[in-house]
Amino acid sequence: MDLGISEKILRYESFVNDVLKEDLKKVHTRYEELSSEIAEYIQLKNFIQSISDVGPSSGALKTKMDLGCSFYIQANISDISTILVAVGLGHYVEFTMEEALRFVDKRLNLLTLQTEKLKKDSAKTKAMIKLVLGGLQELQSIRSPTLSY
Repeated sequence: MDLGISEKILRYESFVNDVLKEDLKKVHTRYEELSSEIAEYIQLKNFIQSISDVGPSSGALKTKMDLGCSFYIQANISDISTILVAVGLGHYVEFTMEEALRFVDKRLNLLTLQTEKLKKDSAKTKAMIKLVLGGLQELQSIRSPTLSY
């Protein structure tokens, strides 16, 4: 009987390590990706709002563009009435400033819903890990009962 309990303990331990903890890592990785994307959209929203504050009457805008690795160049934007927004899969759409703000708001709502779902998935996986670990403790107590005098 001791051999059967040992096998069960090993199977449960491998289930926790190979399945549940890997699922938890995937959920956390996806959550970090979504959080990064949310931060980028918030930055875009702030940029669009600051351009809208300048107003289309000025016609042109001087700014600095980040080329990567914190290497900036001066950029002159001649027409600030429209903006190109990356919508995914390497595609860009030209929006007016109002359309871009509506798109960003909808995208932020969608991403927020996805992060909430990931939080729930993470909590479920953590609860499952605790449940299995509790079962392991119970099996181990059956395997090696305490001696009482």
